[in-house]
Amino acid sequence: MSELIRLQHLSKTFGSGDGRVLALRDVSVSVEQGEIFGIIGLSGAGKSTLVRCINLLERPEEGQILFHGQDLVGLKRRQLREQRRRIAMIFQNFNLLEQRTSLQNICFPLELAGVGRMEAREKAQKLLAIVGLSDKADAYPVQLSGGQKQRIAIARALASDPEVLLCDEATSALDPQTTESILKLLQDINRERGITVIMITHQMSVIEQICHRVAILDQGTVAEIGKVEDVFSNPRTAAGRRLVSPDRAMPSSHWDGPVARLAFNGMTVDRPVIASLAAEKGILVSILGADTRNVDGRMFGTMLISLPEHEEGKRMALEYFNSQTGVTAEEVQRYV
Repeated sequence: MSELIRLQHLSKTFGSGDGRVLALRDVSVSVEQGEIFGIIGLSGAGKSTLVRCINLLERPEEGQILFHGQDLVGLKRRQLREQRRRIAMIFQNFNLLEQRTSLQNICFPLELAGVGRMEAREKAQKLLAIVGLSDKADAYPVQLSGGQKQRIAIARALASDPEVLLCDEATSALDPQTTESILKLLQDINRERGITVIMITHQMSVIEQICHRVAILDQGTVAEIGKVEDVFSNPRTAAGRRLVSPDRAMPSSHWDGPVARLAFNGMTVDRPVIASLAAEKGILVSILGADTRNVDGRMFGTMLISLPEHEEGKRMALEYFNSQTGVTAEEVQRYV
């Protein structure tokens, strides 16, 4: 895949004086063509500001936004408007026009682009079929469920044949079952139409389910970035561990012996590595805390275990775990 978007040294502030808030600070991120890229962080981390900078709904004070190598920040209004048609956006609250039917909502961006009425309606019908709502063409937003509204919003976003689909907390207002169906729809669109998807979310489950790579934002900066399986199995920053290794992966405070962190990065779930260590090496360890998940028969996440007190036992245990495919182990001095 080739690079499609590069954000270089973006900084963005709101307000002034004592009320000045630094929303983004020296943020650099690249997104490859055809991938599903996730941006995650806690509330106030700068996620929505970052995604709104990509299409310049928010203009950064510093930095570049390169799309196909062209800096959007320096474009004139008309040039920017043309580029924005290639970068569509869907929102948490759907942003549908209440006085228009589903079909008319999808036609709206086509009308703004000067597409003829019949051509626009024909294209909108095809998009309704893609999102599975051909029977809702004449329904108004008030007659639709939350999931149906988001499907219409996705169809409307696709009307301009974009290269990029920005999703700003697009599933946050939906129940889990509906969220799963929307994520599958986005996966299908990405795979079948080759559209790059950028997901802004605070839900790690969304990142795990569909994203290829992820950037973790923390207080307006990029804490870490990488493949989802790498970041989830072995987060390297405190911000990453707060998101993917919650308190369940911490031992009780009274434990004062040596501890190792195991990172599971796709090990098959039917391999009992703790029991195998005891059977093969005669070394007994205890599980002090764990946050692991079974994804398609493979284990991802982290586990904290006790280590033998003597150095030879520690060495043998760590060597054994590191010899297993999909597992890395290291002794840790702190548990976070």
